[in-house]
Amino acid sequence: MRLEASDIFAGYGGKDVLEAVGAAVETGEMVGLIGPNGSGKSTLLRVLSGVLRPRRGRVVLDGREIAGWSALEIARRLAFVPQQEEAAFDFTVRDIVLMGRHPHRARFSGESAEDYACVARALADADILHLADRPITRLSGGEHRRVLLARALAQQTPLLLLDEPTAHLDVTHQVALLALVRRQTRARGIGALAALHDLNSAAEFCDRLILLREGRVLTDGAPEAVMTAAHLRAAYDACAQVGRNPATGRPLILALHPARDGSAQPDAPRMHLVCGGGSGLEPMDALVRNGFRVSAGVLNRLDSDQEAAEALSIEVALEAPYSPIGPEARAACAALMARATTILIAPVPFGRGNLANLELAAEAQAAGKEIVLLGDDRFSARDYTGGTAAALLARLLEGGAHRYERIEDWPALQARTLAGDGNEAVPTGTRAESALPASL
Repeated sequence: MRLEASDIFAGYGGKDVLEAVGAAVETGEMVGLIGPNGSGKSTLLRVLSGVLRPRRGRVVLDGREIAGWSALEIARRLAFVPQQEEAAFDFTVRDIVLMGRHPHRARFSGESAEDYACVARALADADILHLADRPITRLSGGEHRRVLLARALAQQTPLLLLDEPTAHLDVTHQVALLALVRRQTRARGIGALAALHDLNSAAEFCDRLILLREGRVLTDGAPEAVMTAAHLRAAYDACAQVGRNPATGRPLILALHPARDGSAQPDAPRMHLVCGGGSGLEPMDALVRNGFRVSAGVLNRLDSDQEAAEALSIEVALEAPYSPIGPEARAACAALMARATTILIAPVPFGRGNLANLELAAEAQAAGKEIVLLGDDRFSARDYTGGTAAALLARLLEGGAHRYERIEDWPALQARTLAGDGNEAVPTGTRAESALPASL
């Protein structure tokens, strides 16, 4: 069975929330509906459920326009769990869930043994069997959400629409609920469309994602195709670092913060960051947040710092995954360093594969570039070149490089931070004292 909306224009009070939206869900799949607040997720679910009639467009259920179905016919095919539902009377939890059996009962007939069996199974699946005799008005918000889900499960429809089903649930019950819905799509072959705020949960449990932005579908596809830094930036106006769950291979958002387009002015100082393996995450964020123009590299594709740089729109010299720096990447990095005012070197481990980054920094220093070393002075602890990298770092210090334990200690960053707050900038150029390890 398939539920499909096409070219939907819908809203409230004469104002459209959805504009030319198309979306579909069919039996056997779990689809996540994601997007920022106000993007139209709840409105789309209301349209698909038949609760809200669109101003324009078509909603087709099982091959027929939903407007042609009676309410009872829809209820036998489609269960809708709204985002909110007031508990006005002291019905017990069992009574509320039993209401889900109404579409399957003959007129004026009572509940059957099958009805009670379906209710018991739904209560157990939603982990609320122990609440069966409790009044609905005496439940927590999370417990109430699970009751509404149990009612929908008892309804036993081929299609299930869920509006923020994990709202008010603790993390354990969030995972359990979404796992339950996914199991239902596998075991019973139902189709489920759920509006979700937690992007990682959406990516982990859904077969497909529909991403909305300002009442339009931005993209629709497999989680790995939808959950990209570019798509999330366009939808949420945020910079996202997207990695992979090592256990499942699903997309995993490692960091998400507001985008800063335009924060770096054309005349802002240009910095180049040597990093890798996560060592550049904090420096990148601090530099971009304080209005510097930033480049980085050489970085290997799929490196966590490369993904962060992509999310922050930082220009990067790239090399193939797990490959040593080659001539082309080296030349690209040299060009980036040549444009930079300062070269910052994060406390990244150096091996033969990325040693060229240090050699390029030494060349840049010889050409008059300022060098800043971040981290402690135990260079040998991150040297996997037999002493070559530690010796290069020591020579950079001897040649006038400055060293600071953290990026926040760097006076140039402090100056821009204070200037951004409207305070007087502090002087720059102070060199941190350092003592070289005896092994050097």
